[in-house]
Amino acid sequence: MTYANPFTQLHRRLVALEPLWRANPFRTPTPPWTQAFPELAQALLALSDDDVAQLEAEPTRLHALCSPFVEGLEELELAVPQSDEPASLAAPGRAFSHIPGRKWQQIQAFSAALGPLNGPVLEWCAGKGHLGRLVALTGQARVTSLEWDPTLCQEGERLAQRAHAKQRFVCADALGPEATGLLTPKLHAIALHACGDLHRRLLEHAVLSQSQGLTLSPCCYHLTEAKHYQALSQQGQRQALALSRDELRIAVQETATAPQRVRRLRGLEMAYRLGLRTLIRERWPTRVNEGIPSCPKAQLSDGFETFCRWAMARKGFVLEVVPDWAALEASGWQQWHQLRRFSLLRGLFARPVELYLVLDRVRFLEEQGYRVRLSRFTERGVTPRNLLIQAERI
Repeated sequence: MTYANPFTQLHRRLVALEPLWRANPFRTPTPPWTQAFPELAQALLALSDDDVAQLEAEPTRLHALCSPFVEGLEELELAVPQSDEPASLAAPGRAFSHIPGRKWQQIQAFSAALGPLNGPVLEWCAGKGHLGRLVALTGQARVTSLEWDPTLCQEGERLAQRAHAKQRFVCADALGPEATGLLTPKLHAIALHACGDLHRRLLEHAVLSQSQGLTLSPCCYHLTEAKHYQALSQQGQRQALALSRDELRIAVQETATAPQRVRRLRGLEMAYRLGLRTLIRERWPTRVNEGIPSCPKAQLSDGFETFCRWAMARKGFVLEVVPDWAALEASGWQQWHQLRRFSLLRGLFARPVELYLVLDRVRFLEEQGYRVRLSRFTERGVTPRNLLIQAERI
């Protein structure tokens, strides 16, 4: 079988429902779909904060809430053939005891999904080479780890030597020409959560070099130089589903693994930013769409007014009349209340949009003569980016 039909079916569903996911509630506080589906909008606005948190963490329950209001929404989830998640490997000795728990679980699960490997292995965007080191130790494979940061390469080499792993590092830019020569016909390339153009370049290089195998878990599809999504496969190019960088972010907006403190600070910062945007819209309307700089999270504890004055100083805004800071902050929290609930609907499309992007990569490999298998390599609680592409040249 190929993945041509699932790709076509998913494209049709996304096109049919695009008014629901194209609208960004941050830029359009009251999206047009609220007029077409007023009962759905009312149901979302009536949710408590605890309800929202639970629905953000459980997409299945969110589908059950929204599906009665929108015809065809229950058919959105694509039935992609998926294998059982493989059992994690035990850590050999103390070679990996310093890796944080969830990251280690991801590395174990990815490695377990690889199965037996014949020939040399190239680890793409390796960091310190934890995955490559595990593959070298458990699979008895010779691993080359590509990483652009010399500090990470040095630390990775030290860890490999200490573990007696057959692993060498190449310090080079994955997007540069020097990385091209690392791909060879007998090679199996692996990449765990390589972002955007980094994993896209790996796919292109692997095909050009006719590499024997490829195992990839993509991530951060929006980290690309192109302003709009450029499909890899011929099928995707014919479908021409235009996706902006903002819409590519939909695929990675899940925060199921974010600690509670991180989610709380995100809510605080969003309320502050929305309150500040209200002030900018009132005083400097021509500059309302300019970005507001990121701030250190510790600074948020200094309060709304301090945040606004810091941001305005960075942007060159000069206050001639002191605003009602309390009213602006209250407005920010009210806007965040609505934004968070309307964003739930867009969040329903996180997995479908991600599947569309992954299936484009799968079809690209199939079109280039690879046998491809798409599966999950771990559960969502370990990482929402748990889709795995495994390709072997026929």
